[in-house]
Amino acid sequence: MNPDDELGDELRRLFDDDRLAITPAPGAESTIVRGARRRRRQRTAVAASGGVLTAVLLVTLGLVAERQDPGVHQAARPTTSAPATTTDGPGPVVVPPSFPELPVPPAPPTSTTTATPAPPPSGTSRPAPPSSSGASARPEPATTAVLGPTGYRQLRLGMSFDEAKATGMLADADTAPTECIGYRLIEGMANIATVTISPADGVVVFAATGARTPENVGIGSTVAELRNAYPDLTAGAGNYRAATGSGANYTFYVDSTDTVVSWELGAAPGC
Repeated sequence: MNPDDELGDELRRLFDDDRLAITPAPGAESTIVRGARRRRRQRTAVAASGGVLTAVLLVTLGLVAERQDPGVHQAARPTTSAPATTTDGPGPVVVPPSFPELPVPPAPPTSTTTATPAPPPSGTSRPAPPSSSGASARPEPATTAVLGPTGYRQLRLGMSFDEAKATGMLADADTAPTECIGYRLIEGMANIATVTISPADGVVVFAATGARTPENVGIGSTVAELRNAYPDLTAGAGNYRAATGSGANYTFYVDSTDTVVSWELGAAPGC
């Protein structure tokens, strides 16, 4: 017999010894069952408490997120409610709250700018041509410098040299004239070119440039406008003459197109 067989026989002898037999105590089976049930209840309680803690944590996180976002005031309520389903498990399943999306603010209305028509340029234009419907309208009164019917500003027809000089309007009027002499005005030639003074008759002629008659006739006016303004207009050699009503005359010189190119206010007999 080899050593392995001897070892096996010895082990069988030891295990067959009645002294090694364990006899269960009375009621041991029920004690074991109660202990197993108690451990199962403990595991179930631990799992349930873990689910509750998870739910509390999720709700707390949702409240913190809502306070940090001032634009969200109230969580959106679900439109439909689905029946809750329960399953056997360690704890309830908690769905985190959902938050509504902030509405996009409407775009501000675009302002429309109404174009304002530009006012017409100021200034004095030529009188309107006569209308073609029978009688023609008379020219509007002059709105620029006016010459006539008796003179220009302080200067008057018939004033002596000394009287004209005293107005302070004459330029280079140091000595009295010995013959008819045309004097310029200190203000320039924009309205009056010259004022002619006679030694015997004083101021006799005003030669106009930009000035117009009280009836708004002047350089640039047409013969038709002259006739409308002065019904007693008389024609001469390249000119037209109209009485002022104060013993003087307007003399209008026209070109080949019947347009006034120069004019003057003169007293008879003149120079």
